[in-house]
Amino acid sequence: MSAQGKTPVVVLSRTPKDSNAILWRMAPAALGSVVFHAASIGLLVLFLRAPNEAPAMEEMRAAVVNADPFLPPEKKDPFLTPFIDEGALNPFSDPAAPNERKADITMPGQNDPREEVGLLGGKSNLPTSMPAPPGWGGGQGSGPFGLSGPNTPGLAGGETLLGKLQPGGIDARSGSAKKFALDFGGGTKASEAAVTRGLQWLCQVQHADGKWALDDSRFPDRGGANDIAGTAFGLLPLLGAGKTHKAKDAPYDKPVEKAFLYLLRKQDKRTGYFGGGMYAHGLATIAICEAYGMTQDPTLRRPAQMAINYIVQAQHDAGGWRYSPGQAGDTSVVGWQAMALKSAQMANLDVPEITMRKAQAYLDSCCGQDEGYGYIGVGSTPTMSAVGLLCRQYLQSWGPQNLRMIKGVENFLKPNPPNPKSIYYTYYASQVMHHFGGEGWKVWNEKMRDALQKAQEDKKGPFYGSWSSAGDPHGPNGGRLMQTSLSLLTLEVYYRHLPLYYRDADLKKMASGK
Repeated sequence: MSAQGKTPVVVLSRTPKDSNAILWRMAPAALGSVVFHAASIGLLVLFLRAPNEAPAMEEMRAAVVNADPFLPPEKKDPFLTPFIDEGALNPFSDPAAPNERKADITMPGQNDPREEVGLLGGKSNLPTSMPAPPGWGGGQGSGPFGLSGPNTPGLAGGETLLGKLQPGGIDARSGSAKKFALDFGGGTKASEAAVTRGLQWLCQVQHADGKWALDDSRFPDRGGANDIAGTAFGLLPLLGAGKTHKAKDAPYDKPVEKAFLYLLRKQDKRTGYFGGGMYAHGLATIAICEAYGMTQDPTLRRPAQMAINYIVQAQHDAGGWRYSPGQAGDTSVVGWQAMALKSAQMANLDVPEITMRKAQAYLDSCCGQDEGYGYIGVGSTPTMSAVGLLCRQYLQSWGPQNLRMIKGVENFLKPNPPNPKSIYYTYYASQVMHHFGGEGWKVWNEKMRDALQKAQEDKKGPFYGSWSSAGDPHGPNGGRLMQTSLSLLTLEVYYRHLPLYYRDADLKKMASGK
């Protein structure tokens, strides 16, 4: 200490040479710190932002319904994870493997053409005029064909058909339920033979990669180029007849599997879009939703939900759809999207109610006082009226006693009988009349069934079992493939979608098997 009692301050001085030596000793640590922090920031940016993401994707992601409710919360982003392993040879689940989600499944599961579902012999105590069940237009109906209660036949333990076979549903495509629906609706052995010939032709003209082509060079009456639409047109009749990729049902199971592999490869893994425009996307979405509803294969759930999400996002503010997302609607495209949404609901997928209400608003905008529908706006034509009326049946539960439905049928369908050379109209109108029921359906069915059977190619050769599109106004667009597909779907009307309403006086007698 100094004499004043204060601690002395010691100042150390360094020469420039000493400072440089210290800096060189610190350089490695400083460089490492810079590299570490730069890498950390870079990784953080990569994880927080998906590459090449369009600004609109954030809006879609915010509005989209989660594709798989079974995923844990931290993984519920249907856009960030591919839904299919590109390296897998076969992404479909093993049909023989146990389904761990069985308790969560509300649909009947795999449709097998050999299973016995809904055998006859039970009793009925339901009214013969029945609205659709909840989710199919707001009614409070029960199982189809008047079958309900503990005495429902063919199901173990007193299980009922409620929820197993629902009005408008797809659950009568196999087994005894299919035979019942065929007989009840007015199908015959001859009409089913025609379906078999057509399905065999479809399998023969499928391409090696799993697709069907509308503009196939093998067809003298080829359509436009759209492989997504072509593949959907090839798939839908097979599904309509109960053929899936999970049922060992040669020669149909492998073509169905190959077709779905093709569609899954084509589907955009971030948006759910199949490609080919909204026509094609709607058709492919119907196919994949039906397949998921029929098999409950979890591999199909994610792509089916994403395809529906795309339709939801593509809807115009006024409620319609057209060729591209966001365009003001036309009735033709609306019909396919509406049926895709209903197929999704039937498969227990998520469809926003607001989407359905907006679609109803579109139908209102193009419906005239004569209860006919125009292509764009009011201006009634038989074909667009058939599309509009079918949408009303599914979206708003317009039954056979609805005065507006009666008026539409009387004005546009009954005066225009089914015609194989106007297959687009015949396809939609046959479904409307099938659900409308009564004497009108019986008269319509006889004409439709016989005319389509007569128009089918019956000469042995490369086109045996198909239908020519020559002379059809839509022939140049869809060609032989679409003509054959819609003809088959029309002949499958008896069981492809169960009737929404039942009012025939002999219903109970038929349901009891007497």
